[in-house]
Amino acid sequence: MTGPNQQPPGGDVPPSDPTVQWWERPGTESGQPPQQADPTILRGDIGTPGPYTAPPTPHQSGANPQPYTAPPAATPYQSGANQQPYTGMPYQAGAPAQPFAAPPQYPAQQWGTPPRPPSSGNKAVWWIVGGAVALVGVLVIGLIAFAANKADETDPFGPNPSEWEGNYAFQKGKNACDLIDLTVLNQWATTRETTTHTEREPSEYGGGGSYNCDAANQDSGRNGTGAKISLEVAFKASYETESNYSRWKGYDTKTTGKDYDHGPLSGLGSEAYYAYEQRIYGSIPNDYTYVVAAHDSNISVKVKIDVDKMGSADKSAMRSAAETQVRKVLTALKK
Repeated sequence: MTGPNQQPPGGDVPPSDPTVQWWERPGTESGQPPQQADPTILRGDIGTPGPYTAPPTPHQSGANPQPYTAPPAATPYQSGANQQPYTGMPYQAGAPAQPFAAPPQYPAQQWGTPPRPPSSGNKAVWWIVGGAVALVGVLVIGLIAFAANKADETDPFGPNPSEWEGNYAFQKGKNACDLIDLTVLNQWATTRETTTHTEREPSEYGGGGSYNCDAANQDSGRNGTGAKISLEVAFKASYETESNYSRWKGYDTKTTGKDYDHGPLSGLGSEAYYAYEQRIYGSIPNDYTYVVAAHDSNISVKVKIDVDKMGSADKSAMRSAAETQVRKVLTALKK
C-alpha cells in the first residue's frame, strides 16, 4: 500500500519529488515517456529541458523550513500596531508622531481665591439696595411727620383722645355726691336716710366715664314727707352713636297729658330740657317728680328730684333746685 503522494516505482520522475503527484507519473506499462504526456491533463512543464525541481512550500511535509519574514509594519489602530501618542490632530500615515501638548498652567493664586471680575449684575443689586434705602427714608420721614402732628400726646401711636375729649373732663378721686348740694332736700325733709355714689373712670382707648349719686331724706311719722335727689353724669365715648342726653330726653318726654309737662330750657349748656310728672292720691302722700337735663360739648348731666308728701308740692321750687344742681355740676367738671 502506497502513500497519497507516492506511486509504484517506475518512470523517470523521481519518487522523492513531493511536488509531483502519483497520477502525474507515467506508468511503465503506458509505453509513453513523460515528455510526451498531455500537458492539459498532466503537468504542463513536463518536457521542458532539464529535470524540474520545484521549491518546497512552507509547512509541507518534507519541506525545508524557511526563515520567517516579518510582515509590513501595521498601520495605526490595526491589531498589533504600536500605539501612537495623541497629538490632537487626525493621524496621518507616515507622519511623525507629535508629543501630547499639556494644557497651559496658570500660576497659583496666593492668599485666597482670585478676585471676581465685575459683572453687570452688580448694577442691578445696587439699584435694589438703593431703592430699599430710599423706601426706608420715606417711611422714616412719614413717621416723624406723624409723630410731630401728635407731639402733644403721651403716646403718638396710641389712642386718639380727640375722638371723645371736649370742654369737660373726668376728675379722678372725685366723689359723685360732692358735685351737688345734698342740703336742697332739707326744704322737704330734714332727716338723711341713705347716700350712695359710684364713679367710673374713662377708658384709655375709648373715653367715656361717669358719675352717679343718690341721696334720700325721710321725716318720721305715717304721713312724713320724703325727698330724693339723683345725679347722672356721662362723658362722651368714642364707640357711642347717641349721647346719654338724647336717650334721657327720649324717655322723659315721651308721655303727655294733664299730669305731665316738659319743654326746653335755656342757659344750661348747648341744650337742655325739663320734664315734670305728678301722681295724686286721696289717702296717701302724692308723688311729684321734676327732671332737668343738659348737654354741652362732651358731657351730659341729669338731675331728678322726687318729693312724696300729703298735699301739694311747690313745682317752681323743685325746678329751681334741679336747675341749680345741673349748673353746679357743669361748673365743677369744666376744664
